Amino acid sequence: MVKRVAEPEIEENVEDIDSDFSDDDGASSVSDAGSLEETAQGKRLRLAKQYLDKLENEQLKSENDTEINRDLIAHRLQQDVLAEKGKLETRVGKRLCVLENKFALKGHRLSPTCLAITDTHLFSGSKDGAVIKWDLLTGKKLSVVKHDSKKQILALAASSDNVYLASGGQDKMIVLWDIGTMSFVKCFRKHRGPITALTFQRNSHLLMSGSVDRSVNLWNCDDKLYIESLYGHQDMVTDMDSFLQERVVTVGGHDKTLRLWKIQEESQLVFNGHKNTVLDCVSMLNEEHFVTGSQDNVVAVWHIKKKKPAITQLEAHAKGSWVSAVAGLKNTECFISGSNGGNVKIWACAENYRSMECIRSIEIVGTVNSIVISQDNSCFALGVGQEPKMGRWWSDKKARNRVLVYPIVIEDEVNR
Repeated sequence: MVKRVAEPEIEENVEDIDSDFSDDDGASSVSDAGSLEETAQGKRLRLAKQYLDKLENEQLKSENDTEINRDLIAHRLQQDVLAEKGKLETRVGKRLCVLENKFALKGHRLSPTCLAITDTHLFSGSKDGAVIKWDLLTGKKLSVVKHDSKKQILALAASSDNVYLASGGQDKMIVLWDIGTMSFVKCFRKHRGPITALTFQRNSHLLMSGSVDRSVNLWNCDDKLYIESLYGHQDMVTDMDSFLQERVVTVGGHDKTLRLWKIQEESQLVFNGHKNTVLDCVSMLNEEHFVTGSQDNVVAVWHIKKKKPAITQLEAHAKGSWVSAVAGLKNTECFISGSNGGNVKIWACAENYRSMECIRSIEIVGTVNSIVISQDNSCFALGVGQEPKMGRWWSDKKARNRVLVYPIVIEDEVNR
């Protein structure tokens, strides 16, 4: 039987406390709490109203009209929501125009293996162990850094806010650099094999890495911490890409699989389509479509809800070529593929994603080991070398080890 403790007498204390506060003070306290609660609850509402006012003012200025078209504003809001989710698609097609005023960046003694790009800077890594920072507008070399081991650099990734650059290679380490000063920030050690792929989630400092050890590792660059490892590939991770959501798509070389890792859900989707080849490269078009290239000269476009490719393009480049690099123009139906076959091709998918066509071909001497496209889709860069990224199966002595940058615009913008 539980014995109940007698409650202390506190009547005098209660009276004293009540006498210290008047009714007005109590009402004021309730009012203040209500206003604070209202502020917290109304924050999103006020921001939404401000955004709507901004859209209305933009419409009035652009159309010189005194009436507001609610349908246009609703359409704009819908487009913004789709863009935030990575599901917005702008049909570009044959309106995509590659300008001729390209420029070549020369600074590597050996073949460039990887590239990374921001709105203002381009970064290139090479078999000579150097990471070079370039001014994207002028093509000027700004700085050169190396790992302490001075071994080959095989992967680069830059955060979308121009803060961090990550580099990895044969020394099995990931080095984090400050983009502004190119000073050393942190060295991540977890992989048991060379680092072959790196990518940042867009608008985030979540870094993902792939390695010869067949694992995918996640890193928090804000806190400089290792998060976790993801397993599933039966061969080395040859390439990876990510976009807006906490997801990463990877290809596993000889295991012939493409995998989409849903980090928050702690799950993965496995896609199979290439039976007798090696998957070398992958890139996202949006959160629902991605493209791969393989050593049997095949380019394939995939949908997140289909286990087999939605489009398969045989003999994508010259006969006997390897598709060594691909890059998607985010939120469009277009992508770029490169090989050792003497050209780079720009492709456009049909609206139903059942076919695609080559809309532009650019002659290139050498092996295209990497392709990157700026966030605003205003230019793309090619890492071209005498040798392929992961080996020395061939060496084209006619090729030059360099980085090529091509400006791109939409035809409508050219005609303005």
